Amino acid sequence: MDNLFFLEAKCVHTKKTFYIRFDKAAGGIWCQSYGVTEKPQGNDGVVANNLCIDISKTSMGPQYKCPYCGNMSYIQCGSCGKITCKPVNVKEFSCAYCGNSGVVSGYIKEINGKSGMGQ
Repeated sequence: MDNLFFLEAKCVHTKKTFYIRFDKAAGGIWCQSYGVTEKPQGNDGVVANNLCIDISKTSMGPQYKCPYCGNMSYIQCGSCGKITCKPVNVKEFSCAYCGNSGVVSGYIKEINGKSGMGQ
C-alpha cells in the first residue's frame, strides 16, 4: 500500500497553487507533513480517485504550513470542492479557486486522492 500522497490546494492570499503532502505515520495514521510549492513527480503526482482517507483521523506534523503565507489550516469549498488554506481562527472564507465566500461550517470528513510519488 502506498504511504505518501499529495493534495492540491491554493493559498488564500496569493492564489498560488501548492500541494499538501500526506505521509503514512505509525499506526497507519495519515500525517499532513509539508506544504510544497512544486508539483510532485511520479504517478501523475497529485490528487486522484483511488485513495479515500478519513480526514478526522489524520494528524498534523509540526512543520506543516502553507508555503506562501504560513496558514496551518485549510477549508474545502462547498461550491467547487477544492482546498484553500485559511487562518486558524477565521470564521469566513473566500475560495482561492472559484471566489465563493461564506461562513466556515462543518468539517472535512474525507479526502479522495491519488497516491503520490511512490512508496
